[in-house]
Amino acid sequence: MAQFYLIFLLIFMASQSESAKARLQMMWRSFDCYPNAEYISHHKCTILEPGKSLITAELNYIKDIMKFNATFKLFMPRRPSRPFQKVIDVNVDICQFVKGIHGHRFMTIVVKAFGKQGSQLKCPHPKGLYIYPNINIAENLPAFLPETDFKIEMNFLTPEAHVFNTSLTGFLFDPIKKKAKTF
Repeated sequence: MAQFYLIFLLIFMASQSESAKARLQMMWRSFDCYPNAEYISHHKCTILEPGKSLITAELNYIKDIMKFNATFKLFMPRRPSRPFQKVIDVNVDICQFVKGIHGHRFMTIVVKAFGKQGSQLKCPHPKGLYIYPNINIAENLPAFLPETDFKIEMNFLTPEAHVFNTSLTGFLFDPIKKKAKTF
């Protein structure tokens, strides 16, 4: 009988950890991209329908980039008012990050979201067409995050100029508690 309770407890704990991990879902509202025409000749930034949880980016670099940095900023509402407040502001040397020399937890989440295409972030970064399909940031988010609106800004820069800037807005929600907010 004790074995039955132990097995039941293990199954219950496993199912609870899976539901906690999958508890929150992410939905994007906007995905805006601003390329520097001196570096990128063509771009496409898209939120994929119908779930609005995946994004895709396509960039055609017309110059090699020897060294570049990325900034990552996360903004969340400040209660009781609704304006966004910056809660994370990270600047990462991509060349060092890719080598594993300098890392940051949130940049690691972003790079993991790129999947296999994350390997395209390298130095030097040769010119050419880069496609980053089905980016799913929600898969790698920590389980402790609350339901909330948010805004993300990511900028890719060389020592001379900005190369590519993005701005995303979205929200995290618990589908078990309630239906997704109106879009």
